[in-house]
Amino acid sequence: MKTCSKCGYASPDDSNFCMKCGEYFDTPASTAPSVQPVQGAAEQVDPDKAMEQGFSKIASGDFAGAVERWSAAVRAGLQPSEESYRRMVDGCVDEIVRSSADTATHSRAGISDLAILIDDRDLITDLMAGLRDRAPQLGTQRELMNTMNEYMFLAIESFTVYTDLNDLSAICAEAVRVFDDASSRVGALESAQSKHDPKAFLDNYSQFFGILGSKIDNAVSKTEPSVLEFLSDYWAEKTSRFSDLIMGASNMNAQLIAAGWLGSKVAVKARDMQLDSFITMYLAPGMKQSQQSE
Repeated sequence: MKTCSKCGYASPDDSNFCMKCGEYFDTPASTAPSVQPVQGAAEQVDPDKAMEQGFSKIASGDFAGAVERWSAAVRAGLQPSEESYRRMVDGCVDEIVRSSADTATHSRAGISDLAILIDDRDLITDLMAGLRDRAPQLGTQRELMNTMNEYMFLAIESFTVYTDLNDLSAICAEAVRVFDDASSRVGALESAQSKHDPKAFLDNYSQFFGILGSKIDNAVSKTEPSVLEFLSDYWAEKTSRFSDLIMGASNMNAQLIAAGWLGSKVAVKARDMQLDSFITMYLAPGMKQSQQSE
C-alpha cells in the first residue's frame, strides 16, 4: 500500500494518487502546484492579460497556473466570453486527460474556486461532460481508469460548487451512467496489468454515486420545495460545503474492493454514516427555518 504524505491514507500500490484526498504520489510537498488567493484590489490585474496568460499556461501544461490566472481575471471584473469559456473548458479537458497519469501534476488544482467565481457557467459539469465524451477515444484500461478517476473527483468537487439537491441528484445519476458505460467497455481495451480489476473499480464508483443519489432523492421527496429553495440559497452563501465529507464516504466505499467480509461491513457502516451526516447537515438549517416560521 502507498501512504499519502498529505492525509496519511493508505491506497493500493498501483495508485497514482491518494484515494481519499486526491494528492498525487511521489510529489514533494514543496513543489506541488498550488493556487494562491488573489487579493482583489491589492493586486493590480489587467483582466484581459491575465486571461491570455491563463491560456498560455494551460497550453504549456501548467493547469494550476492557468486556473490562478483565470481566477485573477474574473476577480478583476472580467467574465469570459462564450469563445473564451469554451477555450478554457477544452484546454482543461485536454490537460486533465494528458496529465491524469502524471504523478507530478494535480489536475484539479483550484478548479472548484474558479467554478464558483464564474457563477453564470457550469464549469465543473462541463469538464465532466468533456471527460465523458473523451473516454470512448481512449485505448487502454489504464487511460480509461485514470480519466474516470478524474471524472469521479470532479463529481465530488460538485458538492463544493452546487448547492441545489436536485442539481446534485442529476450529477449523481449522470455519474452512474458514465461509470456504467466505461465499465461495459473496459474489457475490450488493452489490459492495465494491475492486480486490481479496473472493472471492479468502475463498478464501485457507479455503486457509490447510485447510493448517494438515492439518499439525496429521498431527502428531496421528504422536504418541501420552499425549504429546498431556502437551503440552496443558504449554502450558496457558505464557504465551507460538503466535498470533503463526500470524499471520505467515497473512500470508505472504495475499501469494499479489497476488504474481507468483516472489513466490508465496517466500510459500509462508515460510508453510510458519512453520507447520512451530509444529508443531516445539509437539511439542518431548513428544519430550523421551518420551526421559526411556524
